[in-house]
Amino acid sequence: MGVLGRICGAVGLFMAAALAADAAQAAPGECSVDAIQAVAPPGTLIFSADHLAEPVPHCKIEGFVTATDPGPNRSYFRIQLPDKAYWKGRYYFIGLGGSAGYVPTNSQFPTGNPMVKGFAVAGTDTGHRGATLDWRFLDEPAKMVDHRDRAGHLVTVAGQQITKAYYGVSKIWRYHTGCSGGGRMGSEAITRHPEDYDGVLLGERSGISDNDTLEFSNYRFIHVAQTMNREPGAWLSPAKLKMVETKVIEACDLTDGAKDGIIWDAGACHYDVARLRCPAGDGPDCLTQPEITSIKAILDGPRGPDGKRLAAGWPISNVSNWSGFLGAGPPPWSRSPAPQDIAKTSAGYMIAYTRGAGVFGDDFEPLKFDLKDRAGIEKWEALSRSLDFTSVPDPSGFERSGGKLMLWVGASSQCCTAVEMADWYKKWSGRFGPERSANFMAMYVGPGIGHCSGGPGPQDGPDVVLEALINWVENGKRPEALVAHRGPDRARLMFAANADVPALPIELTGGKPLPQPLSGGASRDFLLCPYPQKSVFDKRKANQPGAIYDAANWRCRP
Repeated sequence: MGVLGRICGAVGLFMAAALAADAAQAAPGECSVDAIQAVAPPGTLIFSADHLAEPVPHCKIEGFVTATDPGPNRSYFRIQLPDKAYWKGRYYFIGLGGSAGYVPTNSQFPTGNPMVKGFAVAGTDTGHRGATLDWRFLDEPAKMVDHRDRAGHLVTVAGQQITKAYYGVSKIWRYHTGCSGGGRMGSEAITRHPEDYDGVLLGERSGISDNDTLEFSNYRFIHVAQTMNREPGAWLSPAKLKMVETKVIEACDLTDGAKDGIIWDAGACHYDVARLRCPAGDGPDCLTQPEITSIKAILDGPRGPDGKRLAAGWPISNVSNWSGFLGAGPPPWSRSPAPQDIAKTSAGYMIAYTRGAGVFGDDFEPLKFDLKDRAGIEKWEALSRSLDFTSVPDPSGFERSGGKLMLWVGASSQCCTAVEMADWYKKWSGRFGPERSANFMAMYVGPGIGHCSGGPGPQDGPDVVLEALINWVENGKRPEALVAHRGPDRARLMFAANADVPALPIELTGGKPLPQPLSGGASRDFLLCPYPQKSVFDKRKANQPGAIYDAANWRCRP
């Protein structure tokens, strides 16, 4: 039977179940449409339930929830329930990066399928289908609200109810993880639905700031897109950025006390890229004046009508990561967010365009938006507030519910910077006081890590932080210093048995698998200290071969 036929058949089952208030409950562990529909909450339709053998024997369930006011709108979901012999009493919700738009099978943060470690797994398309950098649906109220938080909440309610019924239990451990857009989903969950989870791993939430409405992070991408189109030669190629990164590391590597090829604290590096100016013309080992101007503008960040910074600039460490948002090729760029056109555009430009189009209409052009025009800024902010697309993260309800929150950000992240996340953490830890905040909230910064992953830092940072979160939630052990790793002989990927599967389905990446960005360099340890502590190398060990690669030679200091 085709998918359409299965959906139509399931509609009949759904209507019958809704009319029969005293319908018999299915036996736990039965993997069938009838059995799962019988234990699903109202508004949930199950159209597929199949028992599969890989990556572990499990029941794969597919369906959708329908929401109204505004609506109606459907949010599709997938739930994967490992056989009882494999299940560890845990539920795992996959937060999706970008604008979501598809139903995930695998976790993005950490990568792989959590079923291999005994989790029940769930995820949703957040109420729409489309390219993962396309926010033009924001002008449709039902889809906007579902993407913002409603779909995640309704699927969570349905998924947890189905999971408990399937295993015949009343208590499960409930976790949410995600980075970037997935971190945005996590922050919406703790703010709007703080009772949904016991533990949340929130990675690099976009625009985590007091003035975080839709336009906050968008100003950054508009600024970057305009900088790359400012004049001929303004665009920064991946090769030039890699050259600059090498020079910056050479100059600033020792600012953290260890010559290990990594700048642990970008704020301590004050390298002037004008030192790389070409004596004449252009060359692979120098910068032209337009390139110097572009780098300085991006480091500074966007500034508004009064000259004040609208969003933080990008960090100077690991600038090769900038290419992910500046594009593999120079402008002009395509306005199509379709997977087959990814190589023809810039991610930063596409985010700025589609988010702006969702507010102002499809004719919006980021390159023409004047960040110095007060009237334009005020109009954008007023429209953004009226949409109520995103909230300033507020963890107070999550604390009251007994939840545990772990924050993770790459020291070299450009989309959602460590500076902004640290400011948010300091604000809330200041409100709660050090002891109270430490009872439910902790933050870790990954040295050398770009946006969510990539760079020369630890490969298993999110995995190690998630392990600590689980230990905190289930055993009450407050996280302290953690040890992350780099290299195939050291990295401990939680879901390694399935970690080689691309995080995005192939149909969303132009027909080619999107490779996971990998960290490079010699195998080593990284001592991760709870913010605001910093990891400091014991200089007495500087002459010992390989000492910098051993976490035992590092200490956490205020």
